[in-house]
Amino acid sequence: MSNRVVCREASHAGSWYTASGPQLNAQLEGWLSQVQSTKRPARAIIAPHAGYTYCGSCAAHAYKQVDPSITHKDEFTIIPVLVGALSESKEQEFGKLFSKYLAEPSNLFVVSSDFCHWGQRFRYSYYDESQGEIYRSIEHLDKMGMSIIEQLDPVSFSNYLKKYHNTICGRHPIGVLLNAITELQKNGMNMSFSFLNYAQSSQCRNWQDSSVSYAAGALTVH
Repeated sequence: MSNRVVCREASHAGSWYTASGPQLNAQLEGWLSQVQSTKRPARAIIAPHAGYTYCGSCAAHAYKQVDPSITHKDEFTIIPVLVGALSESKEQEFGKLFSKYLAEPSNLFVVSSDFCHWGQRFRYSYYDESQGEIYRSIEHLDKMGMSIIEQLDPVSFSNYLKKYHNTICGRHPIGVLLNAITELQKNGMNMSFSFLNYAQSSQCRNWQDSSVSYAAGALTVH
């Protein structure tokens, strides 16, 4: 068996982010330098995954909360987990499975998710006129969901999605995370989640516009 290390090609370099390593590093360091870290390091984060021009400054609020002592270069292992369209019972099942890993202080869960994808190209155009401009309605919709996530309530989050059908692309991994937290809370672990930043790719004002929302937050253990 070959011991050759295989590196995945950076397929989005030059489009979603600069193809220049030094320039990319400078951009990332710049965004991170403008953000404050909380008192406790994150055990899990929710961060957007769009082009860095759109969401880099927002994502920095989540990644800034990662304990630097566990992120030294070449000293950690990344385990990618692809989460598909799970039922509520499956989210609960996988949450229980992952809970023991979430309980381990040396582990970090990164949930990659954007929030509302609004507009004709996304086939989603929920609009609450009482909120004013369309982008205000989108923000209100997103922040309803964010508030439920902060309450660490997987059932209420699932009900919110059923009612509003918000196009949160990482809704299922978020559901798994919430169920993992619920499992740990049963065993007396005290945890809290806080969103630290929210942004939109653009401000929708008419039905021809479109936007994607971004939110960054962190789970801490007390």
